[in-house]
Amino acid sequence: MDWVYLIAAGCCEVVGVTGFNQYANHRRRRGVLLVTLGFSASLSLLYLAMDTISLGIAYAVFSGIGTVVSAIIGVLFWREHFSFRRMACIGLIVLSIVGLNLTGGH
Repeated sequence: MDWVYLIAAGCCEVVGVTGFNQYANHRRRRGVLLVTLGFSASLSLLYLAMDTISLGIAYAVFSGIGTVVSAIIGVLFWREHFSFRRMACIGLIVLSIVGLNLTGGH
């Protein structure tokens, strides 16, 4: 169940980052609500996940989900620059997280 909490925490972090983007670009109050709810939920879920998952693994997965999904959303929905180099770097982040998990840091 802790891995479900951790993945949900990463997804909620993306909600918070989306709120930052909405507020920064449009000054929408909805952005502030997304920031507040997204980051509150993400940190609460991260706390629950760390009951059995070590700090290094939990934070790497948490921040990796936020980084990768936010970058992909930026390209798909916010017209941020797409390049194969950028996607390769995102792939390296994913590989790094998987590699860290395979080292047995549980």
